[in-house]
Amino acid sequence: MQKRAEVTRAALLQAAAVVFARVGYAHARLNTITTSAHVSKGALYDHFNSKEELARAVIDAGSARFTIACNPFRTSHIPAFEALIGISCTLLDPVVNDATVRAAFRLITEVPDRPDTGTPLLTTWLSDYQQLARRAIAEGDLHHDDPDAIALLLVETLSGARLLAAATGHLDELPVRLTTTWHLLLPSLVDPTSIDYFRQLLTRQIARVGHRGTTPPPAPGAPPQSITGEIVPAKPPRRDARRAAGISSTHSPRSTSTSRTLQPKPVR
Repeated sequence: MQKRAEVTRAALLQAAAVVFARVGYAHARLNTITTSAHVSKGALYDHFNSKEELARAVIDAGSARFTIACNPFRTSHIPAFEALIGISCTLLDPVVNDATVRAAFRLITEVPDRPDTGTPLLTTWLSDYQQLARRAIAEGDLHHDDPDAIALLLVETLSGARLLAAATGHLDELPVRLTTTWHLLLPSLVDPTSIDYFRQLLTRQIARVGHRGTTPPPAPGAPPQSITGEIVPAKPPRRDARRAAGISSTHSPRSTSTSRTLQPKPVR
């Protein structure tokens, strides 16, 4: 009996996510959701007392999925500023952004606010960025003395870019918008000698998640390009600049394995 109840709940959440993502909270009909889930209206009310409760359950499920997708970037083996970029690129990953995540992003702006409820997707994202910003300052990559302000700026800007792209029906433009956002922000966040390095990293991250969807991989040996067609720098000058200045690095993983993976193959 418990297994059957779990299957029913999962079917309702999946069906609700598809409907909420397609038509939004106000226009979603419970009859449509139950029909799609192949369950009765009574079965729905066995699990959820109202459409709002169902929507909040979808938000929670989408938030959990997004959080799990971001887990690899929370490891201390990845330099914090690179993790900030990596998490933002998760917004583009077609494997992550299924109906549940898409619905969660839409519903956080449409479900009525209540004093006793939070928005787990954005609050968790902000908390992660606050911790990463503090570490990025300690590692010498982020040049700012207020990590909480930077974390809030990044979450507001990146989530806003995604929400606006979705609201205007231009999610396909999100890679370009994300690239533009980071290109504008980087000069005020990092040392000038690091800008090309992080732009190259951003290009590689976007290409990586794009290849998990329908974008074909680049030809073997071709120089990496940004989504705007710009060829990225051959190698990041920041690494040599730091060593020449005698600045120690607290994150050796990037100065070894990660930096090597960022070197493009020579054109044959």
